[in-house]
Amino acid sequence: MPKWKAFMMAALIALLTTSCLKNSDNNFNQALQNRLDDQALQTYLAFHGILANRDTILLLGGDTTYLYYVIDSVGSGDTVRLQDTITVHFWGRFLNDSTFAKADTTTLTTVLQNTIPAWQIGVQKITAGGGIEIYAPSVLCYGYYGLPPIIPSNTPLIYSIQLLDVKHAH
Repeated sequence: MPKWKAFMMAALIALLTTSCLKNSDNNFNQALQNRLDDQALQTYLAFHGILANRDTILLLGGDTTYLYYVIDSVGSGDTVRLQDTITVHFWGRFLNDSTFAKADTTTLTTVLQNTIPAWQIGVQKITAGGGIEIYAPSVLCYGYYGLPPIIPSNTPLIYSIQLLDVKHAH
């Protein structure tokens, strides 16, 4: 089977499985979702030959998940803390590589603690002038609820972030 067909099959199985995580009582199994997201992210990284770093993230309730990332450049400017205001260019993609958000010709300025957990963790790994690729499980993005109509429920995401500037909170 060609590599792309194997990847699409694995992605389809992950998508179909994640849509069945609720039982008749509407209970959601976050631990199972974390495992499915991790499998989908590992499949994506392997298919694309990406050697990513992996951080283990301890979640409330004692479960764990993994955040994958590749630092394109560390940068040489100021370090970032959660309460700082950041200015970035970024691209957001699904695991099928379709783009859902892109700010590469304009900039986004926001306080880091107002972003999704994947950004809060990843952006602090670089300094101003740096860039990072983040491969994030759904629980560190928009989770169970998603961000309708753009991000479906339980969707792992990829972000490419260029940190342009940091303004420290006082």
